[in-house]
Amino acid sequence: MTLAGACMATALAACGGYGGGSYGVGGGSSCGNGYQVMCPPPTVSLTSPMGGATVSGSVAITATAAAGAGYNLTITSVQFYVDNASIGTATTSPYTVNWDAAMATNGSHSLTAKATDSMGDAMTSQAVMVTVTGGVAAAVMSSVQVFPTPDSRASGMARIHVDSNTGAVSGTVTLSGMTARTVSLNQGFAGSAGEAVVTLVPRAGSAGEFVVPPNVTLSAEQAGAFVQGRLYVIATSDANPNGEIRGQLAPESVRVTFSGLDASPEAAALGLRASGVAATTVDTRAGTLTVHVNTAGVEDATAASVLSGAAGIPLAELARSPVEMGHFSTELARISAADVESFEAGRLSVSVAASSAPAAALRGAISPDAATAGN
Repeated sequence: MTLAGACMATALAACGGYGGGSYGVGGGSSCGNGYQVMCPPPTVSLTSPMGGATVSGSVAITATAAAGAGYNLTITSVQFYVDNASIGTATTSPYTVNWDAAMATNGSHSLTAKATDSMGDAMTSQAVMVTVTGGVAAAVMSSVQVFPTPDSRASGMARIHVDSNTGAVSGTVTLSGMTARTVSLNQGFAGSAGEAVVTLVPRAGSAGEFVVPPNVTLSAEQAGAFVQGRLYVIATSDANPNGEIRGQLAPESVRVTFSGLDASPEAAALGLRASGVAATTVDTRAGTLTVHVNTAGVEDATAASVLSGAAGIPLAELARSPVEMGHFSTELARISAADVESFEAGRLSVSVAASSAPAAALRGAISPDAATAGN
């Protein structure tokens, strides 16, 4: 062999070329970075919590990870995600991070882990679904939850946590499209108005963001109202001092929906230009129904009721407010599991009677979704 040929053979062997044994399945061989063998990806899987688990408070999320065999690869990091948002990274086994589920919204969340090896290759685990309880109640704020509805394009997001043991409250409200005069946490079911419980303060250096002041604790009665879905966040402005946008907090098993009511054919034939909104709160665990109906254009309204099924079987009678003549309500009415099922299936409706239209001046189906009237 010539000297040049010997040098070429030596170079090929050093680079993982022909027959030098520097790649393959033997220990200590090379892959990637221009070598002819692609590095095998790492493997990773979540081991805790188990899929379908119900979690609360501080939750340890653990994963196992391994680099591809045969190439001296190692795991350099495992990054953990909740709903595709990173919550922390572990660099040594056992790969574990702690997640504060108390600051997550109640309901279902997706957990994943991404392992990265010493070659920079990464692999993401299959998702594990868990259910959070005792977490943050989140509410989308809009003008349609205020009645009468102001002409506003403002929006907001409220994220409020109440400690079930101590009543300590924390959270933030982020607003867009308005300059708020006040932002407060008030007591009252959807569709009703109540007194302020906590006044939030602007976050320094962050326009449009408000926070619950430190060391604020709710009374036992106020904490109980939170569990029932009887607290809401409202933002006022100079143009709308009674409220420009609002969001009802719905923790755990509470469902809050807003449904539009339209003039019945009978009322329309009389020329009535009536309208209304039914704000419905259903606690699927406690088996309670709360409905507040606000109407406009029906000066002679006499009664209102919640009906079930196509036959319109009366489920709950609503009392008329002695102060707001177009406001009817029932709070925490007991309903059966079958009634809850009817709500979830969209088989409940509201009817408002009037002297001029005794059968019904206003009618509307109660939406089981978080849809808002006017959308």
